[in-house]
Amino acid sequence: MKRIRPFLMTSLVLLAASCTSTEEATEDVVIQYTTYTLNTEATSLIWEGKMGPNYGHSGTISITDGIITMNGNNLVSGFFTIDMNSLKNTDLVEAGEIGKAKSLIGHLKGTIIDDNHPAELFFNVPVFPTTKVSLGEYKDGELTLTVSLLDKELSQEVPVIIISDENGATINGDFTLDFTSIGIPGLQPNENESQINPMIDFKLKIVMIQ
Repeated sequence: MKRIRPFLMTSLVLLAASCTSTEEATEDVVIQYTTYTLNTEATSLIWEGKMGPNYGHSGTISITDGIITMNGNNLVSGFFTIDMNSLKNTDLVEAGEIGKAKSLIGHLKGTIIDDNHPAELFFNVPVFPTTKVSLGEYKDGELTLTVSLLDKELSQEVPVIIISDENGATINGDFTLDFTSIGIPGLQPNENESQINPMIDFKLKIVMIQ
C-alpha cells in the first residue's frame, strides 16, 4: 500500500497538469471576425411581379446600406436597408409607355391614390419608406432572410451564394419571396389572375467591401 500511494499521487499531479494545459490551449484560440460594408454602386436588386403566366411587370429597387460579419467562410450576422422610394419600373419604360410606368409605381408606392388604389393597397411608402432585411443562418446554399415590411415580418429561406475573402464579399441569387403572410391587399393569392400574385421574383447581386 505504501508503494501504491506515491504512484497514485504522481498520476493525479500529471493528470491535473494535463488538464490545465488543454484549457490554456483553448483560451489561446482566436476567433477572427471580418466586417464588410455595402458597395451601393455595384449592388442591384431586380424584381418581377406577375398577374398571370404571360403578364407582369419588372423593375429595380435600391439597397442603400448594409453590413455583414463573417467568420472565415461562415456568416455570423448581417442586415440591409431597402429604400422603398427608389422603386422603379423598367419594362414599361423600355416599351416607351412612360405614363403607365409612372401610374404603376405610384399605385405600388401609394402616392397615386384613387377609389381603386388606396395608399395601403400595396406598400404605402409615405408611411413606410424603408424595409429592413436581416440575415440569419446560411447553410448548404440556403440563407434565412427576415424581411421587416409594413410593421410585419416575413422569414424565408432563399438560395444564394455567399463568397468572402480579404478583398470583400458577394451575395448572389435568384429566388422568390411569398408575401401572402404579410396580408398586403394588392398581393393576395392569384386564383383568377385579376391582381398581382404574392409570389414576387428577385434577382439579387450584393457587393461588399472592407
